[in-house]
Amino acid sequence: MAVFYDVTQIERLERVRQEFLSNISHELRTPLTSIMAFVETLEDGAIDDPESSRKFLSVIRRNAQRMHTLISTILELSQIESGKVFIDKQSVRVAKIVDEIFLGLGPTADARSIALINDIAADARVEADASRLEQMLTNLIDNAIKFNRDGGTVTVASATREGTDLISVADTGEGILTSHLPRVFERFYRADRSRSRDVGGTGLGLAIVKHLARLHSGDVSVSSELSRGSTFVIELPRCPS
Repeated sequence: MAVFYDVTQIERLERVRQEFLSNISHELRTPLTSIMAFVETLEDGAIDDPESSRKFLSVIRRNAQRMHTLISTILELSQIESGKVFIDKQSVRVAKIVDEIFLGLGPTADARSIALINDIAADARVEADASRLEQMLTNLIDNAIKFNRDGGTVTVASATREGTDLISVADTGEGILTSHLPRVFERFYRADRSRSRDVGGTGLGLAIVKHLARLHSGDVSVSSELSRGSTFVIELPRCPS
């Protein structure tokens, strides 16, 4: 009996695995190196200086929180990818969810004079798991703020198309190169690595959005124009009338 293997597929999966391990090692090594450096500084005598010790402990706590967030996000993505997340679909008012997200992210946007615009009708509804829809929109809106320009806008809107409900999140940032668009939903992929380091984040948010959208039997897409901004669109099967 002959057994045939798709060598190309096996090699691709191995590359994905190696890239994932390389990325996660890098993301964990950076805060861990900082923690170790400041611990050594404290051990060398800085702990006797109350002002310095408070500052160094604050840095240690911040980097420990960064590691905790990354590990928690990786575990959550693993659960989503393995199908262990249950989707409880209900008729959900989208505008209400967006208002709540804006309330939480408002101070971050205000600090850079970024206007948050909820352009969704008050009675607009979609068929979705409310908490997971909020998670998807929070990730997209948070990114739209982070990668926007000072004084820009973030607009959330809705539409329908051929039996599909569409929820879009548009920003007025620098945009994404066309060559990067096919990969933006990959784990740890960053179109602008230097900018991503400045604004923070795990590099997993868009991957989570993609998987959650597909668990809803939907999808997510992106379009972008340099110097004009990007628009991410969540596509969900249309809510029955």
